[in-house]
This record gives sequence, structure tokens and C-alpha cells, in this order.
Amino acid sequence: MEKQQQNLKAVTYQDIIELRDFMEKMASWQEPLAILAHFFQFRSGPINKKRIVKEYYARAQMFHAFYEDYNRLIELGDELVMELVRAEKVDSILQKNDNIQ
Repeated sequence: MEKQQQNLKAVTYQDIIELRDFMEKMASWQEPLAILAHFFQFRSGPINKKRIVKEYYARAQMFHAFYEDYNRLIELGDELVMELVRAEKVDSILQKNDNIQ
């Protein structure tokens, strides 16, 4: 049986840079999300209501910033993936170059 030849997609350096930047932006939220996770952990002992209200407001602002950035980054990630899916196959590029010569 012959194996079918599979064409590889051409991935430009710009595509790689954009994907790296996307991943760095997503990774930049690790520390703020850890702070939020710590805030929402169950605590035992006495509760300082004033401190909790103040922290809640600050964490709500942080979450709102994350939520907006996350939604924007998800759209950007979807666009990057679609560009990679639509990328021209390497074999097609080679055939075009052969036809030109």
C-alpha cells in the first residue's frame, strides 16, 4: 500500500511571533489570577469585614480587567488559529515555484 503524501502548511515567521506574543499575554495573567484564587480561598477564624470589603473591590477591578483582556485574547487566538488553518500548503508553494521557472 502506498502512503498518501501529506502536504505541510507553510507557517511564516510572523505567525510564530504572533503566537508567541499571544502566549506571553495569556501567561501574564498567572500572577494576578493566583492572587484572586488566594482571595477566594475559604478561611477559618475571625472575619474582618472592612478588610474583606476593601479587598473585594480591588479584586473585582482586577477580575474585570482580566475578563476584558481574556475575551480580547480569545478572539485574537481564534484569528491566529484560523490564519494557520488557511495557510497555504508547502507542496502548493513548491509547485507554483516550479511552474514559474
